Amino acid sequence: MLLILNHSTHPHEIDTIIIQQRRYNFPQIMRYYTFFTIRGLFQRPQKKRAVFSIQEVTILLKLPDSCKETGLRDKVLLSLMYASGARAQEICDLTVGNIQFHPKGASLNIKGKGGKTRRIGIPNACAVILKQYIAHRNLNVKYERHVFSSQTHEQMTVSCIEEIFKKYVSIAKKGNPSLFQENSYPPHSMRHSTASHMLEAGVPLVVIKNFLGHASLQSTQIYAEISQNTVDKHLKEWNEKWFPRNMESEEEHTKKDNIPDFLK
Repeated sequence: MLLILNHSTHPHEIDTIIIQQRRYNFPQIMRYYTFFTIRGLFQRPQKKRAVFSIQEVTILLKLPDSCKETGLRDKVLLSLMYASGARAQEICDLTVGNIQFHPKGASLNIKGKGGKTRRIGIPNACAVILKQYIAHRNLNVKYERHVFSSQTHEQMTVSCIEEIFKKYVSIAKKGNPSLFQENSYPPHSMRHSTASHMLEAGVPLVVIKNFLGHASLQSTQIYAEISQNTVDKHLKEWNEKWFPRNMESEEEHTKKDNIPDFLK
């Protein structure tokens, strides 16, 4: 039996037809799925992205104890991830030679996906503590050394960064019950947060695209949706705070009290 589909075929009909065609193998089904996804008949489910608010980022960056070796490392690492919007793997791959300091901050040569390299700038506040950390580890002229190491390896791993995030988010949740409402915040949450905060500050999408190293603008446009969700969340909180649910009933009660006696 020949499987014939067209633009007018309803998505539910497509599901039924595909299921009934037992003789068609998986690659053939996926070709039809891809075709109709492009045509807009199938909608791929959007994965929810956890984003820190500016207040939450501020809390996180204050948690590491700089008096301890690992605490100092974690503080610099979290600060750099927020300032650069870099992926966890990109932070792991960062070497001393990839950083150029200057009076107003620093420039980083980030090695991204597919071996592509991008050059980005970070603000002076982050550059200062990064420079101090490199000097603290005596890495100033050791250009091939990685900036961040674990307790057992010269180069930090993504799993190590995941544990760092898990640790401080857990502490932050306990100390701030009204904040950090998402179930989990993976390291990529910091990248999402950086992009969302840049967009909210008025930075154009094209600039954010280049900063993050996205291959296309379509990948960056998701942050426009995240920022709108953030705005909606704040509006909802504001409405609930200043316009309590019982206000309507109170107004109705007031209106009733203002009705003249002869109309009651």
